[in-house]
Amino acid sequence: MATTAALDPSHGPGYAAECGDPSRTKKLGFGKRPAVLLLDMCDAYFSPQSPLVLDQDTLDRVSKAWSEILDTVRERRPNAAADKDIPIIYAQTFYTHPKCRDAGLAMLKNDHTVFFQAQHPQNLTSLSMAPPQIHPNHNDSILKKKYPSAFFGTNLSTQLAAMGVDTLIIGGLTTSLNVRATALDAMQSGFRPIVVAEACGDRVRELHWANLMDVGAKYGDVVGVEEAASYLRNVKE
Repeated sequence: MATTAALDPSHGPGYAAECGDPSRTKKLGFGKRPAVLLLDMCDAYFSPQSPLVLDQDTLDRVSKAWSEILDTVRERRPNAAADKDIPIIYAQTFYTHPKCRDAGLAMLKNDHTVFFQAQHPQNLTSLSMAPPQIHPNHNDSILKKKYPSAFFGTNLSTQLAAMGVDTLIIGGLTTSLNVRATALDAMQSGFRPIVVAEACGDRVRELHWANLMDVGAKYGDVVGVEEAASYLRNVKE
């Protein structure tokens, strides 16, 4: 279990005991064929004009972690066969109906759903406010989703299976919503969820931390960015 600033057991000994007890918690470990999955990295959380914007320390930490991960993967690409490179997938909540009817009950539950609407005047589904190094490039995939999990109502499982992927390196915004839901569905769909602690963020530190510990206890592995980058750098094609 990672012991980084994003996942510090001293913040909650109860969670640490739950995750650290080897009689109750085992490591899934990394598989042989990874993909990288970024969840809702968008201006809804980065823009100072958005009511959902996260604090700058969190955004800086998440951006730095993703920069390291993405640089590691993209540096491998020129030397990888077309069908052997590590896929990078940006999963983005995106509604097209003017009244967000395609959001289902989410629109009734949360007024902030409108900020993920294509027609919203602030265009908060874009990634213009984030550092350029974590923007998608032409080799990356964009997956549009309607709900927190990148699996629910999408063809993500089919895409991953077609590429022979067995491991998902997961992070993004927010930890308690999109990261947790996707990690759970990844495990239930037969993919190893590896959540990178520093590459996730939430509006409250305790909320972020508690959800990471819960994921680590029940659904997947929570690792530090150095461990994730080392795996991505050295995994055999």
